[in-house]
Amino acid sequence: MTTSELFKPLEPKRAFEAISEQIKDLICSGQLNPGDRLPGERELAAAFKTGRMVVRESLRMLEQSGFIYIKSGYKGGAFVKDVGADVLTGSIADLAKLGRINLEQLTEARIEIESIIIGLAAKRMNEGDFEELRKNIEYSEQLIAQGEEKMVREGNIMFHLILARGAKNYLLEVIIESVMNVVDSLAHRFKPGIQYSQKILNAHKAIYQALRKKDVDSARRLMRDHLVDVRGRFVSLALNSEGEGKAAIRREDRARAAVGSKKEGRG
Repeated sequence: MTTSELFKPLEPKRAFEAISEQIKDLICSGQLNPGDRLPGERELAAAFKTGRMVVRESLRMLEQSGFIYIKSGYKGGAFVKDVGADVLTGSIADLAKLGRINLEQLTEARIEIESIIIGLAAKRMNEGDFEELRKNIEYSEQLIAQGEEKMVREGNIMFHLILARGAKNYLLEVIIESVMNVVDSLAHRFKPGIQYSQKILNAHKAIYQALRKKDVDSARRLMRDHLVDVRGRFVSLALNSEGEGKAAIRREDRARAAVGSKKEGRG
């Protein structure tokens, strides 16, 4: 294959793409900050010397990418968003839907990421951070007692986010928030149940206590066991589900779950 056959001439960027990239650059450079209101469509169209439909399309792209949000009403308009985990969450969720990321890979990544977080958190968490974790555990206990399954799920997710914040590394915080949003979507789909939430809470308590003692090795082991157990629960529930939920479960996952079910039956 010749060079001319391999590479194609560059095409000029479409106007709405150029506009969205320019606004992204202003956000990334700090010239536009979270909460700032962008000029109206008419004003932007005049500034870019283009039509309002082109501006509208560029704003739609920026909204889908998580850089801005659109607010309707008298004081509405396009506002700069506090760009954090939303952009990454969308990418991970899309890859999961496409079958490029399965549950085994998600769990493997969580184990490694949360192991790093635990190591940093053990050194950097202050009393305020530990107090947040303790309150999260108490809050989850109350919700379980009340049978509030949806709120319990949110409390479980928040435990991992508080732990990530305790590591004092914003990139890790964004990564784990994105991963946990995908995990939450799986929990919403498969509904592990209120009784299983108690098991999760017990694991969180043990991890908290190990961190309190600065026992990093134990905290990491407990976290790994906890994440592997959650993975097993999702696989088991997925075996009994239909539709796109099975896309995240690999053939090996189903085989292991089937073997586990047979063993339980014999026991």
